[in-house]
Amino acid sequence: MKRLALACLVWLWTGAPAAAGDEPLDRCLAERELARVARVLDPGGRIVYARVTGHEDGHITRAATLAPNGTPLAEVFAKAAGARTASDFPVDDEEVCAVVDLPESALDAEERVIVSTGLNFAAHAEEAGGGDVFLFPKPSAPTRPYAPVHAPAGVTLLDYEVELAFVLLEDVDPFAPPAREELLAKSAFFLSNDVSDREAIVRNAAFTGTGTGFAEGKGQPGFLPAGPWMIRGSELFEAMEACGGEGLLLRLWVDDEAEPRQSASTELMILPPAELVARIGTWIEEHGRRSPMPFVRPAEAEPRFYPLAVPEASPRLTAGSIVQTGTPEGVALHAPSPLGVTLRGAIRLRSPFEQFLVEEKERVAAGGTKYLAPGSVVRARISGLGTQRFEIGAAGGRAAPHPCDGGAKS
Repeated sequence: MKRLALACLVWLWTGAPAAAGDEPLDRCLAERELARVARVLDPGGRIVYARVTGHEDGHITRAATLAPNGTPLAEVFAKAAGARTASDFPVDDEEVCAVVDLPESALDAEERVIVSTGLNFAAHAEEAGGGDVFLFPKPSAPTRPYAPVHAPAGVTLLDYEVELAFVLLEDVDPFAPPAREELLAKSAFFLSNDVSDREAIVRNAAFTGTGTGFAEGKGQPGFLPAGPWMIRGSELFEAMEACGGEGLLLRLWVDDEAEPRQSASTELMILPPAELVARIGTWIEEHGRRSPMPFVRPAEAEPRFYPLAVPEASPRLTAGSIVQTGTPEGVALHAPSPLGVTLRGAIRLRSPFEQFLVEEKERVAAGGTKYLAPGSVVRARISGLGTQRFEIGAAGGRAAPHPCDGGAKS
């Protein structure tokens, strides 16, 4: 009741949408009895997989334990599909962990992968300057959906990207990709945010191809808020169709803005999830298993080049791996006119990319951009998959230790 009252006050004060059910599809999915699975702290402070038994405005309010943290996801979802046997308990935002337990150690050991997708919405491709769908690794562990996000020191071009993501419940072969229904049965979908340092991406851009800055720009600690819950793909999309939907709606707001900065349906994806898995296979065949995009962990001197599938002997998308399906239009970064930025750069003996960075930083200093800054509050949601809300902390800072950070070790 407190959350509902607060939501009403937010509506009165800001004019911003206050409830997750402000769209017919949202309301229909919220009312359906779906097996929503989350990672939460139980009353004893232990991380557990739990079935969500209560939720308001896309936030978990009650949950019932399914299995200990570290249980294979296929087993977790098998339990979630059965009758509830455990008593439930109250949950608040601070007790919600990242929905998927995929620590950096598992990425570094190449046990699992996170594959991200660029330009999978035509309107976003247009605002980014054009190009085809491409793939890259994201070496950032999933984090709590309500935890503060801290960019590295000196980052000023911090951007948001609401995305639909899915985690695999069992191994999938991208070279013999499953059909849509099979993939949906083998995966669980959740809300993610592909937080991005645009300077690293632009600084390493190229005149042809994607450049090499995406792993660095998107792989920093805390750059993957994930959750609050996940739903098996087959159950989610069957419910969506039963509710009359043709796609899930992705939306993102910053601060108290009434209108979302990003708002689009998954129906507009160029490559839907099953086709994305197939594209991973063809991408590896054409470009190699290991990405050419370097990433250096803070405590290391040498760069790593992360793979898109593991292991090397028989590459596949292993159980527990994540695929991000791309973001729609509305991000802070907008590509400039190529001719204009090239001419302005030539006058100042700068490359077009150097000139663009200088101009973007000048716009940030003048307060004329949509980039995130310390104190910015990001709120995102996807139909049926809940709501995220996180604040941008001081650049170079670190989030305080949290019990959710003590997940299962790989």
